[in-house]
Amino acid sequence: MIKVNYSNVLTVLRIFFIPYFLIFLFSNFKYGRVIALFIFIIASLTDWYDGRIARKRNEVTEFGKIMDPIADKLLVLSAFISFVQLDLVPTWMIIIIIAREFLITSFRMVAISKSKSVLSAIPSGKHKTVWHIVTIITILVILALPEIGPWKDFFISKGDVGEHLVAFILVLPYAMTFICVVYSVYSAIDFINKNKNYIF
Repeated sequence: MIKVNYSNVLTVLRIFFIPYFLIFLFSNFKYGRVIALFIFIIASLTDWYDGRIARKRNEVTEFGKIMDPIADKLLVLSAFISFVQLDLVPTWMIIIIIAREFLITSFRMVAISKSKSVLSAIPSGKHKTVWHIVTIITILVILALPEIGPWKDFFISKGDVGEHLVAFILVLPYAMTFICVVYSVYSAIDFINKNKNYIF
């Protein structure tokens, strides 16, 4: 009987969700962005569950160590690049985030080729990923709000407080993505420092 590695299945499933997320995000379907939001949330949950399942069932594999962070990167970067296309965040921020991911992935490949060691994710990298996902979900909620109702008009009708709230919501994508950039740079430095013996 073939033993199914459920954690690896969830990792592959996360990659499978990406094209559907993009299709609904850029579609003209009614509630398309609401659906894209739920697809992203479900895909993000697979990241949380696959790690728990792998540890609980003792299914930690070399494939999982390599593919899990790659699946995370593909999901997160597809969303961030989409936000650039939608003029929600500056291009330079996403370039830094992408550069960080390529740099760390390159170092992982170097470590595998030199010492056959798979460099596991470190806490700062995991925290970075969590903040990226929180940021993306927040931006997707903002994108989905007009499909639910005229939220701007509702808040503006409440007076100055409502207008300030609308202004705050509209600046959130920029502010939160900037924090993502800071997290990306810090976690990259931390990763290199903690794995320099393997990398260099």
